[in-house]
Amino acid sequence: FSYECYLIWDHCQPVVAGPGAKGAKSDIAEDARLDLRLLLSTLDKPPAIDRWPKLGESDPNHVLVGQFTSVSPHDDHHEQPDLVTPNLVLGEKFYQNRSLYLHVSALRQGAEGPRVVRTRTEKLSRQVLQASRKHKRRYLLGRLPPNANMTKERLDDFAEEKLGTASISSLPKVVELGFVTENRELDVARLREKGLKHLVKGKSLALPLFVNTLVSPRDEYQPLLEGLDVSLEFRLRNIGLAYWTLQQTLTLAFDDAEKTYGMNEYDVDSFKQMITGSSPWKITLVYTVAILHLILEVMAVSSDISFWKAKTSFEGISSSSVALQTTSSIIMFLYVREQEQTKMVMYLIFAKFCLQVWKLRKLTMFKKIPRPPYFKWVNRSGAETGLEEMQDIEDFERRCVLQLFLVLVPVMVAYCAYRLVFEKFRSWWSWLILSLAVGSQVGGFAIMTPQIFLNHRLKSVEHLPWRALTFQAVNTFIDDIFTLFIRMPEIHKYSAFRDDIIFIICCAQRWMYRNNSSSNKKPLAEDDDHSDPPLFTREKDE
Repeated sequence: FSYECYLIWDHCQPVVAGPGAKGAKSDIAEDARLDLRLLLSTLDKPPAIDRWPKLGESDPNHVLVGQFTSVSPHDDHHEQPDLVTPNLVLGEKFYQNRSLYLHVSALRQGAEGPRVVRTRTEKLSRQVLQASRKHKRRYLLGRLPPNANMTKERLDDFAEEKLGTASISSLPKVVELGFVTENRELDVARLREKGLKHLVKGKSLALPLFVNTLVSPRDEYQPLLEGLDVSLEFRLRNIGLAYWTLQQTLTLAFDDAEKTYGMNEYDVDSFKQMITGSSPWKITLVYTVAILHLILEVMAVSSDISFWKAKTSFEGISSSSVALQTTSSIIMFLYVREQEQTKMVMYLIFAKFCLQVWKLRKLTMFKKIPRPPYFKWVNRSGAETGLEEMQDIEDFERRCVLQLFLVLVPVMVAYCAYRLVFEKFRSWWSWLILSLAVGSQVGGFAIMTPQIFLNHRLKSVEHLPWRALTFQAVNTFIDDIFTLFIRMPEIHKYSAFRDDIIFIICCAQRWMYRNNSSSNKKPLAEDDDHSDPPLFTREKDE
């Protein structure tokens, strides 16, 4: 893997021209100031610059959406605000379900008028079937919510009635654009070896304009239907030549994977979003976190499998806890499947489910009985029936957990009721599986809290294994970063933040009880061998 990463880095890294080597440098002066004009068109070739319409002018095939003025092609930091075009007014030809193109021209102002320095044409539209039309959704209670936007509801009904389940030309909400920058003199021969000979013009480099349409994934594209508002946001971003080459390489690889292996569109767009943008630090952070996350998960699963393989006595192990985790995995699997978005997360949840079923098979068995149904599900010798998380805690902590449940259950019910009233669902099954997923996450959080209540009762945290807690916290924060960058269903994303709440509360308790002496406190367990036991069981649904 490291060697593959090195090969990719070596391929994308431009080679500076050495002594005696033929070199080429950017043909745009470092102190140049250019204007960027943006034209949305139904034609794949831009008109002459003097024939471009002005802002607000009507044209059957072209619409000038705006411009960035006095842009430095070699400046990585721009203070110009994003260009937002709300309620874009388009001609009739734009609504004929055809391809639309974005023409970007870099202009140098002069006494004889603007002169085109660079131009770039990018296909902006895609044929998309929006999720709201793929499966008909409705208010399950049969009436509109009190604060419903009647205009939006009528337009949604109009789009559904007119289009049905047909794909339609759609536009992204956000587009990034700017210059590809490189101030050094590069080796022409090495550029040709890397497949970049089209950039070499004699002794000059004609670096292209940068246009990124992958900021908005396909499931968030806006349908082009007359009567529906369309808004576009353009962000000015310059990008280095090495990072631009990396983006082009990885984007082509993801496109090939989608076509060859049938990868899910949602997951492919999620990966593309990670590698796009103007900052190479983003992709470095994302892939570092992703690799760490993968390594930690593999280590955790391998350790778990080795533990259960070697286990011959199940004394002190709760079959109810494993059964609860298995049930939670089933619920989350059904929830992710119902959303019909990511398949990657669904496969991970299914793998965890299979692992939990294997554990249950080792902990429990079916026993024949003389009466119907003629079998009984029983524990093997030594296995406990109570929840492992609720064992060995005092009545005080048990009461606190039950009181927490009494607080969280109304909140959970109110949340599910709110979603029922104010949101559309495909069926009652969709709402039910959402409610079960919320209940699963709430229950998983509640059974992680006895340690918090125990600390409160003892007014001390000196008995906690802080070394183990720190390792678990690092793993948790890595999961958080991974969750923030990887798109996934809403409820599944929330599950990653449960451990954060526990850790933050423990840190707050450590500060609150920092002056308390441990001489009058009874520790929960000795730690003579310095091997820290886990503070709490992480019940994460991958």
